[in-house]
Amino acid sequence: MKKRIIFLGMVLLTFVVGCTEDFEEMNTPSNVITEVDPSWVFNQMLQKPLANYQRNINLYPDFYSQYWSNIVSGFESPRYEYVDGWIGNQWSEFYTGSLADYTAQVGFYKDNPLYNNALAQMEIWICAEWQRMTDTYGDIPYFGAGAGESVTYNSQEEIYYDLISRLTDAVDRIDSGDDSQYAIPASYDIVFSGDLDKWKRFGNSMRLRLAMRMSNVDPDKAQTEAAAAIADGVMESNADGAHIPLWSSGWYDYLHQMGWNWDNIRASRTFTDYLYGESSLGEDPRAWKWFTYKEDDYTLNDESVLTGIENGYNTLPANANAYATINLDGGYVGFVGNGGDILMYMPYMFYSETVFLKAEAALRGWTAGDANGLYIEGVQASMDYVGVDATLASDYINGLPTLSGSNEEQLKQLITQKYIANFPNGPESWADFRRTDYPDISLPLDGVSGSASVAADTWVKRIRYPDNQHNLNSINMPAAQNTIDSDRMDIRLWWDTADTKTKSGGLMSSNF
Repeated sequence: MKKRIIFLGMVLLTFVVGCTEDFEEMNTPSNVITEVDPSWVFNQMLQKPLANYQRNINLYPDFYSQYWSNIVSGFESPRYEYVDGWIGNQWSEFYTGSLADYTAQVGFYKDNPLYNNALAQMEIWICAEWQRMTDTYGDIPYFGAGAGESVTYNSQEEIYYDLISRLTDAVDRIDSGDDSQYAIPASYDIVFSGDLDKWKRFGNSMRLRLAMRMSNVDPDKAQTEAAAAIADGVMESNADGAHIPLWSSGWYDYLHQMGWNWDNIRASRTFTDYLYGESSLGEDPRAWKWFTYKEDDYTLNDESVLTGIENGYNTLPANANAYATINLDGGYVGFVGNGGDILMYMPYMFYSETVFLKAEAALRGWTAGDANGLYIEGVQASMDYVGVDATLASDYINGLPTLSGSNEEQLKQLITQKYIANFPNGPESWADFRRTDYPDISLPLDGVSGSASVAADTWVKRIRYPDNQHNLNSINMPAAQNTIDSDRMDIRLWWDTADTKTKSGGLMSSNF
């Protein structure tokens, strides 16, 4: 019996040794994907901002920038209410979607030098998405986030400085002349069609945007980074603009749905007023490219003039849908696409924005260049992109007042034209308003909602953290905002240094 036991033990030992030699292979299912082609992942990352546009952007930054106004009863976000089932999606979609995908790709390919260019493209895009996230909430989980572990929140200041460093490094790593590199096919790179030089200019333009955002809180750093970004090469023409296409054969949650098919929004009166009061020409020639009236709506007194509806109604008027709405036939490339397979484009960063950023840097004396000349160049770039007749564009621009007066007065002129040109990029114009407090934007017509965490007669300054952070991660949240009551939406972000209510004569005293 003893000999039989010893023999059996030897057999089992041999079996175990033999199995352990192939353990990893045997325990890895043959149909499991351990690496995903970066082209497919990158394509999905580029489409993410369109995935839930209404709830993540239109109901919040688009209304807070006052490009659009709400005409649906029960939608209280224009009166600064927070709805977790709407804007709360942005948080989870970023951390479990784009960031998780990016982190996995870095894990797969970071040690393979043949993927340097592809990873640098992804790095530039994820930095741009990080900027949108921190400009929405303020302090957020950043360092170490995306790896499936709970991490502490980092200050927006720390995040901004790191994003600038990451963008600088990513741009420097791109080698468009290295043919040995893995190249993301043009059909998968829906923003720049595989043009690495455009990715570099976009990365530098993002650095410039970040630098100018902190102009009031760290002007020395802002000046250094703005000058460096411009010197390294920012966008040079409308062909460099970053726009996300929507295919005509697909379904997308974008402005054509909200402004026409669903009748959820109309143009904001704030914005349409700016289309009539800035130039001696009168009507801005971009106006009817962007807006029109629906034939079956109530008739206004004068339909030769575009009129928007005020922001912030509590009880909407009976004819709320009679006001100007999106013009899908006006010829604006952003709304009518390329005339082929692309239905529309969502703007992510216009070339004109880059020109206005350079104009502001010049106004502050941080870079060479004439602020007024760049200001005019920015308006012209917008006219060209929208498709305005050259003569009409020239007449409008000739009717604009030259930048004059104090620096605050000139900045207000500049930011107002930047605001018009940035339409319909709501997140960016909301950020500009919070940073500079220009242009003049109205408070909710019927007051801030009683369910909002924004004081009466005060503008909304950020979005509060989602419920799941309060319920599951409050220990890592900022101590001053780790309860629902303290997580208020009138708390200014790091780069928002002044209270809008301190305006005197329509001007701040805090931007210089």
